[in-house]
Amino acid sequence: MFLLPALTCVISLVFAAQVLNQFRVRGRSHQLAWGLALLFYGLAAVPEVLGSLYGWNELEYRAYYLLGGVLLVPWLALGTSELLLTPTMPRARLLYRLFVAAVSLVGLAAVLLAPLHAGHLADLHAPGNCTMWCSPASESGYTLANGLAALSAAAGNILGTLVLAIGAGLSAYRTYRAGLPRHLPVGNLLILVGALIPAAVASLTRLGNYEFFYAAQALGIAIIFAGFLAIAAATQARRQVA
Repeated sequence: MFLLPALTCVISLVFAAQVLNQFRVRGRSHQLAWGLALLFYGLAAVPEVLGSLYGWNELEYRAYYLLGGVLLVPWLALGTSELLLTPTMPRARLLYRLFVAAVSLVGLAAVLLAPLHAGHLADLHAPGNCTMWCSPASESGYTLANGLAALSAAAGNILGTLVLAIGAGLSAYRTYRAGLPRHLPVGNLLILVGALIPAAVASLTRLGNYEFFYAAQALGIAIIFAGFLAIAAATQARRQVA
């Protein structure tokens, strides 16, 4: 089972290096946000590989929850907002930057401080949500930090997904109005789909099916990077038109 998360890790880190290198050359803020999101994606797969081989421990779970559960989607959406919220919309851009900063900092502190229910780390499968937070009626011993960690993950994923969806629609509208090639909306749509696939398939883990979850992660990162390539092609086409 470790092969699929290992593949996700390698693909993500290779793509992260490429996007961060683009940021080094061009200095665009959306490239930095997307490069860091890809880095989070790849590093979140490392505990999955180790957990599949040797079993999970608390350190691995905290890294997995923070990088994949709290940070990934908000930072992907930050790249979309930096690309599409032009300087004519500075307030919206600033508000989302502040939101991502708040989710990241609160999530980091909460995930580090929260006591975990180690009984859910007992096997080689990806741990369930109850390791960090479940219904208080079914688990005891949760603290404020557990609740803040779960809240950071929920808020970041919900608003981040909304920003990705709005970004896909906004880029489609702008491209249609300007008569440009449709690479830009296609790219943003692919990023949205790539982020949603692992979340949609995650429910299968509750039924004991982990192979599809790991396969969905690998597919998701491939689709996200396809979106980056489409957006890069759109950016190149705009430069040529200009």
